[in-house]
Amino acid sequence: MFRGAHELTVDPKGRLAMPAKFREVLARDFSVQDSAEAARMVVTLDSRDRLLFYPESEWEKVERQLLNLNVKGKPNLQLYQNLLLHNADTLEIDSAGRVLLPANLRRLVSFDKDVMLVGRVNRLELWGREQKMAETEKALSIDADELDFDLSQTDLQL
Repeated sequence: MFRGAHELTVDPKGRLAMPAKFREVLARDFSVQDSAEAARMVVTLDSRDRLLFYPESEWEKVERQLLNLNVKGKPNLQLYQNLLLHNADTLEIDSAGRVLLPANLRRLVSFDKDVMLVGRVNRLELWGREQKMAETEKALSIDADELDFDLSQTDLQL
């Protein structure tokens, strides 16, 4: 699965070099069986702060869940469903290990060239470097007692 964070730069043409570590996961865990075809990624807009990248097979699972959401009478949920579905685009990884970020998505996010690509088990998240660092600082600043209490209400064992 996808783990780790990488500081990267989007080139002037909108291409992002996928780290070898993530390309290996795609090739090993998500390639089309009995085919020389490389695994493809689906990118979509999640917010102004990040793009989500899924291996195509994982995106299809998410897509089914999104289509099955009961959004009747829930305008915010319907807007979010539309945001994800309407902005989804399939990407090919070129021979240099790069993906071309769609221009419409690049215009909608609040970051430009300095980015962080973060593994989150079954997907990747692309953040502006400043936004991701701010989010990390916020997490590091959580009151320890409050966090201990919140964690005690879960089954998580670290």
